[in-house]
Amino acid sequence: MKLKSMLILGVKGHVVCLRKEDGREVWRTHLRGRGNTTVLRDGDRVFAATKGYLYALDIQSGSILWVNGLPKLGFGTCIMGSPNQGVMAAINIIVQQQMAAAAAASAAAGASAAAASS
Repeated sequence: MKLKSMLILGVKGHVVCLRKEDGREVWRTHLRGRGNTTVLRDGDRVFAATKGYLYALDIQSGSILWVNGLPKLGFGTCIMGSPNQGVMAAINIIVQQQMAAAAAASAAAGASAAAASS
């Protein structure tokens, strides 16, 4: 299955892969614990964190490739990021700022033209 057609979810100690076009479940992997599950897709891997453990999963099958108990870090929420996600977030912010600037310039030009014709 192509990566672009997959949606990866983390729910109560499970990682679930769904097909975007119809919502059909492709695979489901149970992790230790039933707490909040944070997921991150990076290339052909899915990384999931729950109850003090970090998992690497194969994106096609959901099989667990490795587990790290994150020694001495406790059981708090794990925030993950990848370089690609950071770039996309920055691009989205720049595009939004450019659109807002263009709209403001257009409104200012319209107001100036209306004032000049009065």
